Amino acid sequence: MQKSPTERERLLADINKLLAEAPDEASRRDLERLRESLNSPEMLDMARAIETAPKRKPSELVLHFHVPAWPVWMTATFSVLASAMCLYAATLAWSHPVVIYEGRSVNLWLVAALFGAVSLVFTALSFRRSFFVRVDAEGMTTRHGSKGFEHLHVGDMRWKDIRSLHERTSDRVLEVRAAGGLVFEIPMRLQNYRILRHHLDNMVMLYGDPVQPA
Repeated sequence: MQKSPTERERLLADINKLLAEAPDEASRRDLERLRESLNSPEMLDMARAIETAPKRKPSELVLHFHVPAWPVWMTATFSVLASAMCLYAATLAWSHPVVIYEGRSVNLWLVAALFGAVSLVFTALSFRRSFFVRVDAEGMTTRHGSKGFEHLHVGDMRWKDIRSLHERTSDRVLEVRAAGGLVFEIPMRLQNYRILRHHLDNMVMLYGDPVQPA
């Protein structure tokens, strides 16, 4: 059985075809440089790695939606301010490592290290999730990671089991109703909530009942 050509081999074949039809010497040189780059050791190693990598299952094509544990504006603002103070203190420390402040000696390198640590802390906080939704080709998984969302019903739902959606305006929660009367609740504070809602609307059109009015 003949092996189908890889993407790299198809691209090389296209380049060779264009070389044969090149209208001038400058175009030919550009195409030859492109062909040489595709034949470089780095590109060959990358092509081999792609060809030998195991194929992904459709269910491994994953999207994540989440609610940050801390407001984005807060973590971003404090991280930027702390980074600026760190750089400012480090800049001064190159010429004056120790300064006198209100009669006390202050080591500017320690100040720079302190603000650098604060910047890292707020950067780390920006990655914390208080609620997240994992979406793949087979269904959806919802989880919470803080007490603020403990009252919401979370779990796993397959797309073929979805029936209807309803947005509760009172507490800004989306109810996702599944077969058998199960209800999964998703806060509308999710980042990119509208993208998730659009996808769920499509799933309802495929498998469920008409969307209930809010």
